Parts: sequence; structure tokens; C-alpha cells
Amino acid sequence: MNAKEASPEAAVDEEVEELEAQAADAEDQGIGARVTAVFTAAEKAGQHIVSLAREEAEDILRQAKAEAEAYLREQKLQADKDVEQIFSEARRKAGAIEEEARVAARQVEDDARVRKERLREEARLIEERIAWAKEGLSEVKDRIEQVFLENEPATLPPDPGA
Repeated sequence: MNAKEASPEAAVDEEVEELEAQAADAEDQGIGARVTAVFTAAEKAGQHIVSLAREEAEDILRQAKAEAEAYLREQKLQADKDVEQIFSEARRKAGAIEEEARVAARQVEDDARVRKERLREEARLIEERIAWAKEGLSEVKDRIEQVFLENEPATLPPDPGA
């Protein structure tokens, strides 16, 4: 089992076993040697625990970086989808507005065409009335001339004061 696979508790257990073995050997050598063996074993165990902790911290850091990058990619994809959805909605609304403008333009053109035809008809009617009025005035003029001609004496009497 390597340092990455071993748990900190297992490493401590191994160190304790090693200490016990060294302590048993040290019984034969005396208390000073035993104390030195215990300190040496404790120092090795501490170094091993620090080494395992550093490796675990590095693993956690790598995992956190990978998760952060994955989260960032996910958020970017979601943002891209949101932007595309906004653009799609804007294009749809623009199309609807454009179609409404076309309909309104056609209505204005139709209204203008109808008004133009109505004005032409009104102008034609006015021209007919003017022509009718001219004919009527011409007839009135002719009748007035007839009346004057009929009422005019054939000869003019001489003027008594002349």
C-alpha cells in the first residue's frame, strides 16, 4: 500500500507497531535507548503523517480545480444557451413586429387607394355638376334672350323730346 492509498490512521498504526517492535528491542539495551527509539519512531510517524496530509491536500486541490473547471464550463454552456434563447426570442419578436408593420402598410395603402378613388369620383361628380350648371345657365341665357327679343318692340318709337 502506497502513501496515497493508506489512510492516516493506518499509517499511525504501522508506526505504533514499529515503535513497539523497537521498544521490545530496546528493552535489551536500556531505557535511554528505548526513549531514543520512541522519539525516532514518533518523528518518522509524524513525517509520514505530514507527507500523507500533503498528498491528500494536493488531491483535494486537484479535485477542487477539476470541479471548478467543470462548473465553469457548465455555467458557460448555460450562459450560451441563455444568450441563444434571448436572440431567438428577439428574432421572433422582430419578425412579429415586421409582419405587423407590413399589415399596417398594406392597410394604409388600401385606405389611400380607396380615398383616391373616392376623391376621383367626387371630382367627376363636381365636373358633371359644373357641366350641368353650364348647360342650365346656357339655357337660362337663351330663354332670357328670347324673352328680350319677344318683348322688344318691332320699331322703336321716336323720342318725343328729340
